[in-house]
Amino acid sequence: MLPRVIPILKRMVEMAQTVRGQQAAVAAAARGVTADGHALADPFAKSDAMEGLKQAFDEALGLMRAWGIEIKDAERGLIDFYAERDGDVVYLCFLLGEEDIRFWHTLEGGFAGRRRL
Repeated sequence: MLPRVIPILKRMVEMAQTVRGQQAAVAAAARGVTADGHALADPFAKSDAMEGLKQAFDEALGLMRAWGIEIKDAERGLIDFYAERDGDVVYLCFLLGEEDIRFWHTLEGGFAGRRRL
């Protein structure tokens, strides 16, 4: 599945980073005020581009979920999915940039508890 997942995951990372940058820009603009006390930007204004980005992200997220993949960190490209290991249900873990799925962790262990397969 990785050849199908990786391009979508890369796009999700790009979208998440774009949203984060936009949020930072709006927050910075919202802190600025004119001499008469009016805000320089409306922090609640929505752009068509951001709405389209959100829709595309939600569609990608839905596809990943349909495949049984959980997005753990969209900005880094960190995903988990269920597997069975020695009779226990665990997560297989993949971080964008890794060559293959080489790590697993317990359901409670998280990224810090990753172990080599």
